[in-house]
Amino acid sequence: MKVEAPRTLVHYWKFLVAGLVEQGQTGALIPSQRFLVKRMISPVPRDYSGVIVELGAGTGSLTTRLAARCPNARIMACEINPELARLLEQDLAARNLNSRVHVIADAAEEYLARLGPSSQRPGFVISGIPLGTLPGDVVTRLVAAIREALPPGGMYIQFQHSLIDRKRVMEAFSSVRTVPVLLNVPPAFVYYAQK
Repeated sequence: MKVEAPRTLVHYWKFLVAGLVEQGQTGALIPSQRFLVKRMISPVPRDYSGVIVELGAGTGSLTTRLAARCPNARIMACEINPELARLLEQDLAARNLNSRVHVIADAAEEYLARLGPSSQRPGFVISGIPLGTLPGDVVTRLVAAIREALPPGGMYIQFQHSLIDRKRVMEAFSSVRTVPVLLNVPPAFVYYAQK
């Protein structure tokens, strides 16, 4: 526990600073808690061995739990904030996860656009991007890019602190289920959208 406590404090501090400086990018002041993380990763089978794309990885609270849950999966963790991306890379290296979890320090939409038809498509796209802080046209393009990246049957999992953009997700995906996570601080909603 001596190693974990300082690492957790550093993560919370860096996330808080990023949240204060770039509220539109981060969308919160503290990383997602275990209740939300558990809801987000629960649909991914433990034996899944394909690609998972995580958008808005932050300091990796979901990333590391997902890697532990799915030891055979390749995880592509996108984080636009260079400071948080650097911290996540260091943490993954310290946990010996950097061989199967890759950090992409780029905008989600740009990364998804680079996933051509020849690349292995992710079976799951898990997102913590704060859709409610983005302009509507950006949200529409991002959700369309996520849908395009998924193969038939693939799943898009998104959490939000409000239901503002649920309609945009429902316009892009025919099957969307919304689940509240009231124990998270602040409370959140998870969208499970199946292609």
